[in-house]
Order: sequence, then structure tokens, then C-alpha cells
Amino acid sequence: MSATTLAQKGIDALAKGDYATAITNLDKALESSNSPVWLLARSKAHIKAKNLEAALHDAELAYHVAAERGSGTSRSHMIQAQYRRAVIYYQLGRFADSDCCAKWSMLLAEGRPAREDDGVDKKVDSDGNYTVTYEEYLADKENQPKPKSSDGGNPLASAEKGPYANDWNLAFSWRSQALGRLRNLPKDHPGWKVNVTKIPPKPQPKKAKSPEPADSTIEDDVQVQKPAEKAAPAPGSVPDEKMKLRVDFYQNNQAVTVSLFVKDVKKDDLKVEFSKKQVRIYPIPREAAPYVKPGDREATSTLILNGEIDAAASKFSVSPRKIELVLQKATPGVKWGQWGQEVIGTVESDGSEASFTAASLSATSVAQPAAPSASATAKVPAYPTSSKSGPKNWDSLPLDDADDKEDGQDINGFFKTLYKGSTPEQQRAMMKSFLESNGTTLSTNWEEVKDKAVPTVPPQGVDVKPWNG
Repeated sequence: MSATTLAQKGIDALAKGDYATAITNLDKALESSNSPVWLLARSKAHIKAKNLEAALHDAELAYHVAAERGSGTSRSHMIQAQYRRAVIYYQLGRFADSDCCAKWSMLLAEGRPAREDDGVDKKVDSDGNYTVTYEEYLADKENQPKPKSSDGGNPLASAEKGPYANDWNLAFSWRSQALGRLRNLPKDHPGWKVNVTKIPPKPQPKKAKSPEPADSTIEDDVQVQKPAEKAAPAPGSVPDEKMKLRVDFYQNNQAVTVSLFVKDVKKDDLKVEFSKKQVRIYPIPREAAPYVKPGDREATSTLILNGEIDAAASKFSVSPRKIELVLQKATPGVKWGQWGQEVIGTVESDGSEASFTAASLSATSVAQPAAPSASATAKVPAYPTSSKSGPKNWDSLPLDDADDKEDGQDINGFFKTLYKGSTPEQQRAMMKSFLESNGTTLSTNWEEVKDKAVPTVPPQGVDVKPWNG
């Protein structure tokens, strides 16, 4: 029986309340793959079966596996893992820890960075007791995800609450239970202490089993267990290939522009060092490894370039979603086949190269390469053409920076605005016509399109070819 079939049997048994069968099937499925979905399901089954140590192991492992995969569902799984931790700590009588994890689940649902140092676990008084009040919790309602257009997907998607609004509400509601219990406990109760960390220590994959009896007491019908000392995540726990950034580049005769797509870079802290054949950048936040700190090896990327550059003239800029490098070619007019390659960590040069630490350009300005000298212009190759005006130097044409606008008014924005202001009947017509015509027709007349398929009508001079992939 396949792992997928076993996992589905386990999830079905969990839904029916048969926790022993659910755990057995999920144990077998997880021998083949550490799926965050399966780990979270087994964690829930262990909670129901009162195997709290095993449940915590699965929730923490699910968090790390989701973070390392960096897929489109990773944030959702990390949100659920933090919520699962909140439930487990509550049942262990660690109510302050429970509220911290629920708060972190909410922050992830709001779109906040996973590695952000938000100080939630540092809100303690001189006695080490948690200081967040029930009234402060109620004020968090103002941060509930507001209606906004969904990211990506169909450009005609309607505006709605963020994709994690339900997860936010679930964690918000759980906090009322944790803080409600704290309000009625004496200040010397262990439940007031914060012993949890935002990024959980990464446990080793293993087949879960019922925990051994621990040093604990029973108070208020809740098991109060002493927190175990846990080690920090081991360096290098994420393969280098998974941590590498998505890169795009283009070039003209004078410069190579390299775009490194990375979120949540702190512009004021970022250092970029240019030398003749490489660029060193740090600290870089890694979405695949959210526990990376600025001093870690993984926080540095070294770009080994495919050609030589003028390090002193090269610049960089930072925007919310990328770092852009403008690398001035040491020899203008020479075409690079590729920009180069990224290496995680520091790569030492041969010591003969001068190194320059560049200051960031304004994130709103467009970095333009330095004007070429007359001698450099003379060396620039001109490309053959049938134009009566003779050969043209295409590299001398000005660059259009329209594609670099993060929040510009593009066609998707127009469609969303149009869709939002339409009636439900018009919205149905727009969706049907747009999808069936492969994006070539947009109709707002439902009567016209409801009873027939809308054909693909390509622009003049363009042929329609079926996709057989």
C-alpha cells in the first residue's frame, strides 16, 4: 500500500475519532516522506490521544520541513504548526508558552516574516512572569487580516480577506483560553513562565510513541510538565541548493544587471562587497531556513561572476522583494554568456583583487550604467540590419524600467479594479469569457456567453496552436 493511501486512511480515521488507527497509518506513511500535512495530522491525533510529547515533536518537525521546502503552502503549514504548539503547551499547563505560540501563528497569518524578532517571548517582568494582559490580547483584533486582492492566480480574482484569515481567527480565539487561565492563577504558578522560542528546535524524524512518565504534577486538571532543554538548530541543516536565490539578469555593452529575488532584506544592514570577479552579499534572510542569523555562514552569498567588472563603479539597490546589482563591465562591449553562479557562504579571493563596499542606491531610483567613453563606444559591436539607415547599435538604446515597478498600474491591476466594480452577473461573464478564450476575450454580457463556449481570438498575425504537453 502506498504512503499516500496510508496517510489518507490515517486522516480519515482521525476525522472519525479513531486516533489509534490514525497514528498507526500515519506512522507508516511518514516512513516514506516527511510531509508537513501528515505530520500535522499525526500531531493532532497524538493530542487527542494525550501523547503530548509525541504531538509536540510532530508539530515542531512539521514547522521545519515546511520552512525548508519553501513551497506555496509552506506558510500555511508553519501557521498551523505554531497553532498546534499553542494547543499542546496549554494542555501541558504552560499557558504563557501557549499564548506566545498562538501570537506567532497570528503574525504569520498576517504575512509577517517568520524570522522576525518580534519580542513576544521577551514580555516578562523581573520575576520572569509573562506580562501580556487579556486587554492587550483584545486590542489585537485591530490587526485582523483586512480585505485585499489575493496574490497571484487569476487576474480577475475578487478582493477578499487574506488567505490565512481563518487561521488568524483560530489562533486569536485560542489566546483567550490561555490568557483566561493565567488571569485566575497565582503568580507563583509555573504556567506564568515563558520557556518557548519562536523558531522551535528541529527534532529528528522518528516514529512517534507514547511518552515515558515525566517529572510532572497534576494541577487544575492540567498536566504541568517541566520544559526540557533543547538544542538550537544545527548549522547546515538545509542543503545549499535549497537556499540559493532565484536570479535573473540582463546586460548591455556597459553593464550586467543581476536581480536577486529575496524578501524582507533590511536595507540599512545589508553589505555588498564588489571585487573584480565576485560579489559578496550579507546578511541575507533565507526563506528556506528562517532561523538563519546575520553571523551565520548561510546568511552570506558569494556571486562568482562570469566576467570581470569595474568594482569601484558597480552599485546595488534594495526593494521589498529583491536586491539589484548593476555590475559595470571591465571591458565594455564584451558579451557575457551567463552572469555567473551563487555560492552559499564566503569564498576567499586570491588576495590580488581590490574590494569595494558599495553604498545602496535609493530603492526608488533606477540605477543607470555610467556613460561609455568615446573609445569604448568605438569598440561596441554594431549588428547587421536591412534598414536603409544602416547598422544599429541596439545596446545604446535607453532601458525601459517599467518592468521593475513593484506596485505599478499594470494590466492585472486594471482587471481587478474592473472586476471589483462589476455586478455578480457581469463577473460571471468576465470569468467565463476570459478563461474559455485563453485570455483573448473579456465580456461583461452574461446573456451573450452563458450558453456557448467563448472561442480564442488571437491578435492579428498570431496563430493559435494547441498545447499537447
